[in-house]
Amino acid sequence: MTLTEMIHESERLSRLIDAGIESLVSASKDMSHAEHALRKATAIAWAQAPTGTVPFKEAWVESEAADEKLALDLAETQRYNALEAVRSRRAQLSALQSIMAAYRAEADLAHG
Repeated sequence: MTLTEMIHESERLSRLIDAGIESLVSASKDMSHAEHALRKATAIAWAQAPTGTVPFKEAWVESEAADEKLALDLAETQRYNALEAVRSRRAQLSALQSIMAAYRAEADLAHG
């Protein structure tokens, strides 16, 4: 890989990191909304729970809020995936920067 190619690759990775951070922010907001919806659905379900034993009420509430729990689980997965993508791009950029630093050190030795 030439120095020019490395510069282009580092710029590409930087753009991907920026886009990944935007995705992470969006996924975090979606997760917060999903958490809010689950808390609200759970509270409403508890208020409307039929008479019965505690295990019965817990199961009933869980079933009433199942869609909101699924939405939260999916939002958490999206946020996790966005975070891992950012981490991966950062690691790639760091490795590329290390290679570029080695090239720079070699050039300094050759001209120094």
